Amino acid sequence: MKRFVPLMTSFILLLLTPLSLSAQEKEVTLEPVVVTATRDVQEIRKVPANVTVITKEEIARSKAQSVIDVLRDEVGLVVRDYYGTGKTASVDIRGFGETGLLNTLVLVDGRRVNAIDLSGVDWTQVPLDQVERIEVVRGSGSVLYGDNAVGGVINIITKKPEKSFTAKVEGGVGSYHYHKESGSVGGQWGPVSAMLNATYSATNGYRDNGFLRAKDVGGKLIYDVNENMSLHMSGSFHQDDGGLPGGLPKDIYKFHRRATINPDNKAETEDTYGSLGGRANLWNWGWIEMDLSYRHRNVETFLDFPAYFYTYEDKRILKTWGVTPKYVLEKNLFNFHNKLTFGLDFYRSDAELDWKDFTPWSTSANQSEITKKSTGLYLLDEFSILKNLILSLGYRHEWVIYDISRQTPRLKDKIRNDEPAWNVGLDYLFNKRSSAFLSIKRSFRFPVSDEFFTIDLNTFELNINSALRPQTGYHYEAGVRHALTDQIEANLTLFWMDLHNEIFLNPETFNNENFSRTRRQGIEIGTKVKPFPWLLLWGNYSYIRPTLRGESLSGKDIPGVPRHKGSLGVDIDFGKGLLLNTQTHIVGSRHLISDWRNQLGRLDGYYTLDAKLSYSWKGLKAFVGVNNLTNQKYVEWAVTNAAGTSQVFYPSPERNFFGGISYTF
Repeated sequence: MKRFVPLMTSFILLLLTPLSLSAQEKEVTLEPVVVTATRDVQEIRKVPANVTVITKEEIARSKAQSVIDVLRDEVGLVVRDYYGTGKTASVDIRGFGETGLLNTLVLVDGRRVNAIDLSGVDWTQVPLDQVERIEVVRGSGSVLYGDNAVGGVINIITKKPEKSFTAKVEGGVGSYHYHKESGSVGGQWGPVSAMLNATYSATNGYRDNGFLRAKDVGGKLIYDVNENMSLHMSGSFHQDDGGLPGGLPKDIYKFHRRATINPDNKAETEDTYGSLGGRANLWNWGWIEMDLSYRHRNVETFLDFPAYFYTYEDKRILKTWGVTPKYVLEKNLFNFHNKLTFGLDFYRSDAELDWKDFTPWSTSANQSEITKKSTGLYLLDEFSILKNLILSLGYRHEWVIYDISRQTPRLKDKIRNDEPAWNVGLDYLFNKRSSAFLSIKRSFRFPVSDEFFTIDLNTFELNINSALRPQTGYHYEAGVRHALTDQIEANLTLFWMDLHNEIFLNPETFNNENFSRTRRQGIEIGTKVKPFPWLLLWGNYSYIRPTLRGESLSGKDIPGVPRHKGSLGVDIDFGKGLLLNTQTHIVGSRHLISDWRNQLGRLDGYYTLDAKLSYSWKGLKAFVGVNNLTNQKYVEWAVTNAAGTSQVFYPSPERNFFGGISYTF
């Protein structure tokens, strides 16, 4: 990795060299609008943040087989897929390591999907073939979205019905006995448009007991009442069952990467959601929108550890209601453009937990019930001080109440917290496709339900840590997005985060605690060059320094966070429907999870080279591809204990192949 920085820098400078390219006023490849950054349609260049929109065309060109795969090459995002199936994975924006899944907010069509507990996001709940685009907003989104949106926000936007009748069937195969079948049908009939889709996929997985089988059915219905009012309804059902191969001790990992010491561990999931909403125009007084959503999730987990004569069963039922009304007024103020957004987010999450553990000497069981109610009021105003200078001011206040009860030992508590968030941003538009921005933000994160439980290491009894405080932070960011010519675009972002009372798991006490101060400083660079109509070159690089401040660990790196990450790609269009896509994904070294004292050295960095060849003719599409072409043996996730005497590794897949075919009628 010593040559990593100069290599990436040289490549990006090469891409930025215009050579003989001429500057003309044509559209570049940058997607013009985004909805996540302001909770309404807005041009990317008018957003004071580093924003990316991954379009369906870009997804189709890529080698991605899941949403997780799509996000791997995005600047500033580190993906950790523990078993290589896309099911159990986390996405970390701007360097949070083990808690990346708790500091990154994930939305599906604007609906929160982060869980009330430590289970994180289920990335398989949305099949990739149903994704219209993915929007990534780096940096705090606490003003608009509240809890969890510290490092950034990812909004997965699913497809809408086409204006004419369409039907599509698709099939795919790959290594490790992977196969996938899917179909969709939809269309528009007068004011009504609808679509229905279904997918089944299965794989044995790279590792022993790494299998995954998943079924999905979903649909949307849109009714345009008139030109001023529209109603929509959507829903889906997801079911999967899979093995949990777990980690491998170092002596086994070195020689038997695909093995497992947990051959019977498994989990089953059922996840159902439905939403109903609408939009009504108020003529000269803006418009209102509201969505009502419900999600019901069942998870059953079975863990058997023969070496410790221990078996554990866990059943969880999670229910979430959401109501999110919003009012938008876009109207000139003193002859200057002004856009005001005001809204309320209310979510109620109920978790019922039932667990049992067995040893040869004892059997214990327990039940817990946890309710979280959160109410957030937010306001965002975007005011054009000058024609090319936009001032953004935002504020949010969020209140949260936890009701926690547990049977044995009998625990009952009510915890209340509230926190404000605010942001100030300036965006300067210096030509039709370029802008520079500055922003200052305050963020917060409330503890998830599991983080409140503490364990007494003397009696091994559970208690509730009601003294655990919310995490807060201040974010400073500056950047520029510039279309150098009609064929070249580039962006540069500098950021600085100071967090207070960041919530971490202390491996010495096995309890979640507040760490007084942490800091993250970094840079994000990206570029795209299209020197010829048939050739696209792109690259990005991010550097981050994540450090602990104060207390005995001051100056140490936060475990699990690579300082360097980059991606390079080439798309070649050979004409007549034949397209080659190649990309290299590079991740630097990082400390093992729980190595807070940085005493074990660093986990090796790695790179992967992937390629995909696709062919299109009318409604027919076919593709073949290979992941990890050079057969690298790498690890995305590794954990140690507090003393550093035990290390566990989660090997990632070696070289593997995939292919598929689809037809659209």
